[in-house]
Amino acid sequence: MNPSPSPRNHSRLIEAEQCSSRVLLIRPHAFARNEAAARSNAFMHDPTDPTAEIARRALAEFDGLAGALADAGVEVVQIEDDLHLPDSVFPNNWISYHEPVDAAPVIITYPMATPARRLERREVIIDRIRELTPGHVERMALGDLEAGGEFLEGTGSLVLDRRAGVAFACRSVRTTDRALDLWAEATGYEVVRFDADDGRGVPVYHTNVLMSIGDRFAVICSDSIPDAAQRAGIIGRLQDAGREIVDISITQMGGMCANILELRDTAGNPLVAMSRTAWTSFTRGQQAVLTELARPVVAPIPTIEQVGGGSVRCMIAEIGRSRLARSS
Repeated sequence: MNPSPSPRNHSRLIEAEQCSSRVLLIRPHAFARNEAAARSNAFMHDPTDPTAEIARRALAEFDGLAGALADAGVEVVQIEDDLHLPDSVFPNNWISYHEPVDAAPVIITYPMATPARRLERREVIIDRIRELTPGHVERMALGDLEAGGEFLEGTGSLVLDRRAGVAFACRSVRTTDRALDLWAEATGYEVVRFDADDGRGVPVYHTNVLMSIGDRFAVICSDSIPDAAQRAGIIGRLQDAGREIVDISITQMGGMCANILELRDTAGNPLVAMSRTAWTSFTRGQQAVLTELARPVVAPIPTIEQVGGGSVRCMIAEIGRSRLARSS
């Protein structure tokens, strides 16, 4: 099927599972600082090492994370970045995959704020995901919104409660209201919008650096949401869904504590993937809460975090249930 140029009518994308056991990772060969992205991402830091050394370290960090996930029992699908793009290691921003209860799987591709990142939307990658999925796969392509200055950067912009059909979205230059309206209309999701900053008045660029929703827990930096009504409403929604709240500080948000992702191994056991920076930034009490609910899978990725301004969650695009899980 060819990509649709704009949102079309789709079934409500309610899913049976919150967490995937199969993931897509893009192996980077030219990881580097993207100056255009840095204008809206305060988590990025100027590198002090040569470009080649940064790329070499990022590739080693990527391999360490991919290996840790595979060793933990997650089905890892790796694709090499043969275009040598600086941000290709963060595929969750341009693609999401959904397995609705009563409809065919859906692949959504997203409008990206930074022109260089639009090159990451590649049909060869989408075709690879289709090959892994039995039967028909629907496609929703939203890239045309870029021409009107409307952006929505995948599961960076949208933190999803997949079973309830609710998306939490922090508005920013990368997450615009019009794009949210069109995505909600096309998917049937309810979108809970809010505003957030880093405590100094700088807007948070992506929702997934302040919030993560797992099966039975949610991590959130409530201090980053200045509006009391918005803050209370979001906490209430998460609690009403039966999730245990791990409320982190602004400092912990900077330590990537919210940029984590719960997954499943192929036997269905819960895991939570995160960086070493995130794990060591949690308090012992918070570590205990997470460990009780999901086994931590921890990998060091300091170069990717410091130079790219994203962490483990940003590196993972969920692509549904593993084939091994289906056959077990």
